[in-house]
Amino acid sequence: MAVTLNQRYTLKNRNIQSLRHLDPHMTKNPLTWLRSDAFEERDLSSVLTHWKWLFRAPFALQELGLHTAKTYMLDRIEEDGTLYSYASATIFMVYSLLSLGVSRHSPVIRRAINGIKALVTECGGIPYLENSTSTVWDTALITYALQQNGVAETDGTITKAVSFLQKRQHTKIADWSVNNPNVSPGGWGFSNINTNNPDCDDTAAVLKAIPRSFSPFSWERGVAWLLSMQNNDGGFSAFEKNVNHPLIRHLPLESAEDAAVDPSTADLTGRVLHFLGEKAGFSVKHHHIQRAVDWLYENQEHNGSWYGRWGVCYIYGTWAALTGMHACGVVRTHPSIQKAIRWLKTIQNDDGSWGESCKSAEVKTYVPLKEGTIIQTAWALDALLLYEKPSHPAIVKGMNYLMDSSSHDGRSLTYPVGIGLPKQFYIRYHSYPYVFPLLAVGKYLNSIEKETAYET
Repeated sequence: MAVTLNQRYTLKNRNIQSLRHLDPHMTKNPLTWLRSDAFEERDLSSVLTHWKWLFRAPFALQELGLHTAKTYMLDRIEEDGTLYSYASATIFMVYSLLSLGVSRHSPVIRRAINGIKALVTECGGIPYLENSTSTVWDTALITYALQQNGVAETDGTITKAVSFLQKRQHTKIADWSVNNPNVSPGGWGFSNINTNNPDCDDTAAVLKAIPRSFSPFSWERGVAWLLSMQNNDGGFSAFEKNVNHPLIRHLPLESAEDAAVDPSTADLTGRVLHFLGEKAGFSVKHHHIQRAVDWLYENQEHNGSWYGRWGVCYIYGTWAALTGMHACGVVRTHPSIQKAIRWLKTIQNDDGSWGESCKSAEVKTYVPLKEGTIIQTAWALDALLLYEKPSHPAIVKGMNYLMDSSSHDGRSLTYPVGIGLPKQFYIRYHSYPYVFPLLAVGKYLNSIEKETAYET
């Protein structure tokens, strides 16, 4: 995006009419579309001065920057020709390479286009473009959910899935090492072929799915890498460590505040804590855990919720934070837990469901849906079941909704609850309506069994 903007590159096709009606931010000049509307609302005079100076830098310095950017992209192309295995990143790479004079008929451009085409799939007879395959992520979540609900780790389904996941562990030094040097690789990425940018979320999910006994060395290497990625503020982010400088947030590009930085988030911090507490045996007495829990305390919203960056949105963040803290031993009587539980109960719909709009990610305030979704209901129930009895009215109502197939219409199953970039694209994960209800129902049944056994 930076190269394309710097080169003032435009590409016209007479066969394609204006797409201005698709986005209210778009103007006649496509370069101004890259700029954020919110840009004008900030006092960025000093920041703009620096960027204008850079854009007017001496020719030799500018050429060096463009050459470095080109090399950076070419060095991170995956085997299918895409950049990082993401369609969005590849599209911007294609435009930027064309702006630098690379022929549209060159091998790198043709491979990139073919890689994007390979991500086109069909759903309900309608073709659409996946930003990336979610093979590692889905496999990890499903494998974990099956084991949590009684499928033995020696079952053929589990062993095959674990074998697949083990082969996808990253083995090379990548961008994450810039702010995290002298650490051996050991994380996992999101897609089937991703080899360049492992992330904390996938790594934690995979480590929960792989029994430690299957490959102790690989498992420990993954744990070591994950712990090394903890930010200085105590939280965890997705891909990078300590990349949250305010100047980067003010890059003159749309959604730079979400795309250009990688701050600690409640969902990542909570999910990493869930793994460390449940599978690695860490508790709040461990210094890594205490720092992460303290970060969650400090970043809780006034109403008791947490904002989730990679899922929609406050329900997702609150679920992740509560499950993570519970796994590490934070008790129900803690004020932070009490506030979160109260908030989840107050936003439950009359039919027992929970539902949140993608608009929450844009306005950074909880925006309810008119109706609930299966996935968000499962998240809320999964969190509440940790701190409430299964006979609690909110849980009973939620379970009735979850188990009533007549309430499972298209919207409740298909509403996107994953976030790529706020305001730009949201994600529908086809495995989620199966994985998370399975976890919630399984936890509900286990809670009833434990309560019955205790009473007996």
